[in-house]
Amino acid sequence: MQGDHYKGLIAEWYDDWLKERSDDVDYYSGYFHNFKGRVLELACGTGRVLLPIATSGVQIDGLDSSEDMLAVLERKATHLNIKNIALHKQSMEKFTLPTKYEAIFVSSGSFQLLISPESALNSLKCIREHLSETGFFLLDLFIPWGEIMVQRHDSYHVTRDVSRPDGKRSIVLERFETDIPKQLKRGVYRYEFYDQERLTDCITDDLSTRWYWKDEFVNLLREAGFSRMELLTQSPLYAEGYSFVFKAE
Repeated sequence: MQGDHYKGLIAEWYDDWLKERSDDVDYYSGYFHNFKGRVLELACGTGRVLLPIATSGVQIDGLDSSEDMLAVLERKATHLNIKNIALHKQSMEKFTLPTKYEAIFVSSGSFQLLISPESALNSLKCIREHLSETGFFLLDLFIPWGEIMVQRHDSYHVTRDVSRPDGKRSIVLERFETDIPKQLKRGVYRYEFYDQERLTDCITDDLSTRWYWKDEFVNLLREAGFSRMELLTQSPLYAEGYSFVFKAE
């Protein structure tokens, strides 16, 4: 399963690798500012998007298939003294929760970890079932044009290189190939972990993602039972032809 990728040291260093990114956090925090209903984030990971929303007073729960990522989230929530978050270890492809939500969202392209139209449709149907009568679904997707144009990168190249004040360091390297007919990027990732410049751990694992074309995704939403779909073109995460933000009811 794709969720098996995000465990151990990968979960522990995840926030470090993304510490320079804030556009997704800013967008979703702003979108749900003063939101009165209950919200669910799917593929919430370590809570880098969820927790800023929770600290503003919004009632929000999280779901993720990685136990280790959720453990990091729980630790951070405890540090922030946030106690009203329900966390669920389930797959976003198929989940069952006791709550109907006024909003469900998937941030940062995480929906693209569902690498077949069938699994995407299953997830969208499940999302629709967990929305209240007035609830809506929100997500962003992107097209990896750089990788599509290159098609493959056979040798490893560095994508992340971060250090901590205690002298620990992690480097993420990637090689990949794209399957254009299946709309897949098949990546192989090598994670190197150092302590005072000494290599202490190394993990190599596969991870694939799928891109969804705009019209294709609208059709999936419609097939899942959504009747109103809107492209939020004014969102800072939206870039025509490259990244899309959808709202569906």
